Amino acid sequence: MSRTAKRSKKRLRPTKYVSRRRPRRSCRAKLLKPPCSRITRPRVKQGRPSRTILPGATHCFTEHTYVGAETSSSTSALPAQDTSSLSMYTYGIVNRGKNPALVQIQISPNAVDYAVDSQEVIAGGQTKALVPQRFLRYTRLAIQSMEPDQPTRLDVYFQAQRMP
Repeated sequence: MSRTAKRSKKRLRPTKYVSRRRPRRSCRAKLLKPPCSRITRPRVKQGRPSRTILPGATHCFTEHTYVGAETSSSTSALPAQDTSSLSMYTYGIVNRGKNPALVQIQISPNAVDYAVDSQEVIAGGQTKALVPQRFLRYTRLAIQSMEPDQPTRLDVYFQAQRMP
């Protein structure tokens, strides 16, 4: 019997253990597949948030934008964010006016009682990124004019990422 005949005879014998796994995909196929198939992108006009959710994916990235938020001599708070399931989040603040603004990051365990986590003064025309130093379930931004009767306009971007 020739060698090829012996090999083909061995292949025809049923094996005792049969693998029922699906064939593995190559590493290239894993790299081509995006990590998130759904992105949330809110749209905001005049300081009011709204959300556009693209169909068919998991939430890996979230952004809330508050464009044209006006400061006053009293402290006003932007809507709170539930940050309990987020891995990383940052507030980006752009001062579009000429006057400085006081910006506070406030945290809360129950969305009612807030404590100041950190605060910054943002000069006119300046951009800053603020990250909370402590963790509680809810986080919000409070804005105020530094000088009485000298309001300024802020664009606030809340960007967050959750690792799947």
